[in-house]
Amino acid sequence: MLLIVNFAYGNAIGMKMTFRILFLLFTLLFAGCDKEKFPDEFNLQGPWIEKNDAAFRVEIEFRSSNRAFLKRAPETGTDTLLYRLDKADELLLFQPEEFPDGARTTHKMTYNRKEEELTISGLLPSVGGTPSSTVFIRK
Repeated sequence: MLLIVNFAYGNAIGMKMTFRILFLLFTLLFAGCDKEKFPDEFNLQGPWIEKNDAAFRVEIEFRSSNRAFLKRAPETGTDTLLYRLDKADELLLFQPEEFPDGARTTHKMTYNRKEEELTISGLLPSVGGTPSSTVFIRK
């Protein structure tokens, strides 16, 4: 009888351990599959160019000291902006004289580590009432 109780108790401990290990493995698997995330300052820095086949592609370059250079069209030149990354997956863009608490534009942003793609929503004017979403790749 004691042998049966020990066997049943041992199996219960073994089952608990098995479930814990499986839970941890699934947690790691799902965490590893999430490639889209909010970029940090180091992932963001450098020149980016719009991912499409158009004759002119939008360019944005993020530099240290919260400076960004945005070229939207060949005839308009390059805009000098200041930026701040917000914890709510947002990029805040400011005119230099308005930084850090003045008027700004707010853009949702994601970074895909695997594809090395940066997606910024609302950076360009919307078409047909739906907000634009611009995908950039490293230049």
